[in-house]
Amino acid sequence: MFSNVWKMTRAGRANALGWLGPGAMWVRDGVPDVVAVVLAGRQSLLLAGVKRILEETGRFRVRGVAPACEQAPPLARTTHPDIVVLEVGHSGRNLSSVIRELNSLTPTPRILVLAAEEDSALLDRVLHAGGMGCITTARSGKRMVAALDFLAVGRMYVPRWGTCTLRKRLEDNGSNSHGNGLDRLSRSERRILPLVALGLTSREIGARVFLAPKTVENYRANIRRKLELRTRAEIVGFALEAGVLTEHGRERR
Repeated sequence: MFSNVWKMTRAGRANALGWLGPGAMWVRDGVPDVVAVVLAGRQSLLLAGVKRILEETGRFRVRGVAPACEQAPPLARTTHPDIVVLEVGHSGRNLSSVIRELNSLTPTPRILVLAAEEDSALLDRVLHAGGMGCITTARSGKRMVAALDFLAVGRMYVPRWGTCTLRKRLEDNGSNSHGNGLDRLSRSERRILPLVALGLTSREIGARVFLAPKTVENYRANIRRKLELRTRAEIVGFALEAGVLTEHGRERR
């Protein structure tokens, strides 16, 4: 469990799409002092280890552990976590529906999938449903913490083996869009689009642009409806294609 040792250095920055290559650095600028996490899955010993690793950092607090992924949404509904980690083993059955249900919650948690092995098809399902990344149980505890650091500030985390899958999905999303599409949005909706793509919550977006969270929620719903986008991965793909988000995961000025 989390056997490989991975060291973060100051040699370079995390790449555009979130995976951490050799010598990458992750800076926790803008991360809350304590990030609330919910864990879910059938591997209780594995999740107990993850809980210990996260809480030993002092930066994460696990608010609950569900004995199955299907029980993550009701637990998240009562505990309001910032991040949900879903341990899916080898099957990942019902994973897409669980992710979509979690994405329907308010506030919406960011979702990381903990998989038993490198599986590009599983990663594609995760991204299509609106998850923000995937990591395998073979990774180190430091890598697990780094993955949650990415999600905590609204960035996707995709390991090196999954970057081709992510790029293909973003390209497919772009090829399925009709024209730029920004003309369908109001000025206010265009203003928050890159922030939605970055994964910020409505409260976080409202604080940045001086709007009430409820107003931001309405704009988010309008963006999804007007652009016919269902998942966060599709919104990211559109934002990149439309040029309002750089490949470095930053809002284009």
